Amino acid sequence: MTDPTFNLAQLATRPNRYDHLGQVEAAMADERRTSAARRAAGWDANEFGWYSPCRMHEHDWELEGYPFPEDPDYQE
Repeated sequence: MTDPTFNLAQLATRPNRYDHLGQVEAAMADERRTSAARRAAGWDANEFGWYSPCRMHEHDWELEGYPFPEDPDYQE
């Protein structure tokens, strides 16, 4: 059994998940928007990352300087 005083002292010095909940939820919402935009543009994902409709990996796509589907200047 832990000491309640120790637990309160730890809460005062260490962040908990609620301190960062807004940032976590914003990151999750951004990931959902990215995923929806890429899937709508015909991109596919697997355990290695995203692939464009021409089967180019997202890192190669970025190295070529092409915009991603979630970018405002993306044109199909």
